[in-house]
Amino acid sequence: MTFLEKQNYGKGYVLGRQLFIELWSLLGFEAMVCEGPEDFPECFRKLQSEEVAFVLVESDWVESIPEFYKRKAKTSDPVWVQMPSLKSSVKGWE
Repeated sequence: MTFLEKQNYGKGYVLGRQLFIELWSLLGFEAMVCEGPEDFPECFRKLQSEEVAFVLVESDWVESIPEFYKRKAKTSDPVWVQMPSLKSSVKGWE
């Protein structure tokens, strides 16, 4: 596989609450705000319609999304990568 072929896998996204995505977007990931479970279906549809290689999400945030979407995310592309929660690191976090 050549370097150009690797580039065709799509973008890296970061999905979740505002503070989490702002921090990761500083590294060049595409940001998508999804504050709560009620926002997730629309975010999920958007991710499915684009060329996405992987999605970074916060581990605590993942617990709030509906079980149907958790199963669907595990069985389809893109790859979902859970990162440690910011709750323990940031004072005043919800």
